[in-house]
Amino acid sequence: MKSQAYIELKKFDDELRVKYGKYIAGIDECGRGSLAGPLVAACVILDERQVLEGVNDSKKLTEKKREELYQKIITSCISHGVVEIPADEIDKHGIQQANLLAMVTAASQATKYIDEMPHLYVIDQGPKNKLNPQLMIPKADSTSLAVAAASIIAKVHHDRVLAKLHEEYPEYDLISNKGYITAKHKDAVAKYGLQYFHRKSYQLK
Repeated sequence: MKSQAYIELKKFDDELRVKYGKYIAGIDECGRGSLAGPLVAACVILDERQVLEGVNDSKKLTEKKREELYQKIITSCISHGVVEIPADEIDKHGIQQANLLAMVTAASQATKYIDEMPHLYVIDQGPKNKLNPQLMIPKADSTSLAVAAASIIAKVHHDRVLAKLHEEYPEYDLISNKGYITAKHKDAVAKYGLQYFHRKSYQLK
């Protein structure tokens, strides 16, 4: 049985398809506010006939559920793209430009293998960009199924990167904090210093 949340997310995208066309591209990012690790953006174009029960805003799902849905999404979607912007590039260009580059590049990847351009890009609030036509709305990952799917892809990809970094630098506890600032993370920086995966332009708060 489909959950009410899934029904509402799917309904939103289906209504957009009636108005704009079948290719609705959802875009979301993960890691914007973290001290360590890349900014990751994902773009997902779903098949309107595919049932992806359980898909929701990644923040509302457990890690185990996100991993399960990640595999379902990438194997059943029409197309998807994922982009990492590393810490040094964020320091060089700023988070707004990094976010813009990540979103546009992820969208470009996702559109390589479809027969026409997306009829609409649905994006959570972010920097002004050249993707057109687009619908930018707050909390899009809780409104659009395509954006919710993108939020899962971005989150899982981001957390996998941090898990690998944790294997090499366990003292920063990246497996738990996912790159965000915690007391333990701050203590590790004070003791061991900033590494290549830290954003030097960010301030510890």
